[in-house]
Amino acid sequence: MITAKLSSFKYKEQVILKNIDRSFESGCTHGIVGLNGAGKTTLFKLLAGIIKDSNSLFAKDGSPLLRRNIAFIDTDLFFYPKLTAREFLSVFTTSSATYNEEKLAELFHLPLDGFMEEFSTGMKKKLLILSQLKQDKDIYILDEPFNGLDLETNKILEVIISVLNQRGKTVFISSHILDPLLSVCTQIHYIKDQTIFRSYSQPEFDQIAEELFGNYSRTLQSELPGMI
Repeated sequence: MITAKLSSFKYKEQVILKNIDRSFESGCTHGIVGLNGAGKTTLFKLLAGIIKDSNSLFAKDGSPLLRRNIAFIDTDLFFYPKLTAREFLSVFTTSSATYNEEKLAELFHLPLDGFMEEFSTGMKKKLLILSQLKQDKDIYILDEPFNGLDLETNKILEVIISVLNQRGKTVFISSHILDPLLSVCTQIHYIKDQTIFRSYSQPEFDQIAEELFGNYSRTLQSELPGMI
């Protein structure tokens, strides 16, 4: 079991997250949803240990989470443009016994000897996914991983997440698009008013869209016809 406890986290005196006391089942995929600026990325960076905060505690089975046991795919992509994909991947230690770089690159249609300055956003995202799959981690945090990916790669990523769960890995994932999360998640957690407002199990997934967009959608349906 992974536990997250946080009394309050501020950035420039503004409260970003507060009053979080939640447990997440290990070996499952947990979706994190919320409107823009809700604090999803901040929660992920706290969970991954990228942001240090004395008011928070993240643990697995009672022991503090260690950065070395977590793979993190950030929503912000940065690469040295003059490196090839193969050179970039060589920076990361291969600790997964089943990782096959050549076959994965072929599946992703990713030219390993191509320079990253020539890569599209989607190709860079694929490269970042490969870099984390090389490492046999307990927890995989994927912040907006579907952004920039084509339909075929979206499906590949869904299967990858399923395989990670089968191997006992815990996945945390966010997306601005709800549909992919409905396909891959065991639970979805809704951040609202700076906290995890509610958690949904699979039988409750049909309630999420109404919770997120119900009133807003009805307002748009009423007002937009007079604007376009």
